[in-house]
Amino acid sequence: MKSIAVFVVELTRAAQDVATLSEGEKLRLRGRAYVTIREGWRVLGEPARLEESAEAMDLIQAGGMPVHLYDDEMKPILLEAAKVIREIEAAIAAKGGVEPPAASTTKGR
Repeated sequence: MKSIAVFVVELTRAAQDVATLSEGEKLRLRGRAYVTIREGWRVLGEPARLEESAEAMDLIQAGGMPVHLYDDEMKPILLEAAKVIREIEAAIAAKGGVEPPAASTTKGR
């Protein structure tokens, strides 16, 4: 499994090179980001934050789009996901003793 830091780098790089990503890669990244955010909030004992998170809602809505997201729509979604995942990782570290969720390696659905 990939570490959170490695996944954040992957999301950030993908956002910078979004024009080179296939639709399948975009879908996979969105799915992994959503799962990582969901699991992060669960680990922190705050699963309700998922519904409150505008970023997670963007990921859910974007994941529901089966056909195409334009690059100018995809880039901010990936960057926001990376930001939220970093914040969750920091909160987990600050809490101490709690294992952060591994970045999901499942393919997008």
